[in-house]
Amino acid sequence: MKSCRIITGEKCEGKSTRMMHIAKEIPNSVGFIMPRSDCGYSLYSISSEKAVPFMTDRNIFPDRIGKWYYDQSLFEMILDELSEVISGTVLIDEVGRLELDDGGYAPVLRLLKDRDIDLVVSVRKSFADDVIRKFFQGEKVLVEALS
Repeated sequence: MKSCRIITGEKCEGKSTRMMHIAKEIPNSVGFIMPRSDCGYSLYSISSEKAVPFMTDRNIFPDRIGKWYYDQSLFEMILDELSEVISGTVLIDEVGRLELDDGGYAPVLRLLKDRDIDLVVSVRKSFADDVIRKFFQGEKVLVEALS
């Protein structure tokens, strides 16, 4: 990994919005952003510029963490897509509890550590230290706090 930048903030403080701005500022960046939607969160692909329902408090997905239902198979699709990336800038929004439990984006983060990329992730402030310890120990990390 060439560089790692972590955007931190509290819930609903603008992490995903900041990630969208970064994606627009950096041509040819790839990755996934999770903006809030009416009933939870969507998964927005920077490459395809399409969003799909991703996480909701309604019992419509097979997997669950806390009050949120989601589909772990979407993370497998993300891993497949990002496994092709060998250089450039990759953005990953909302790294947190799932990843600390080795789910969600965890396999993607491990894969990308060995690539010639600039990585930008957003992390809720309460998870930031644990995420840095687990995934970026020994790496030079730039932390950008929104608050």
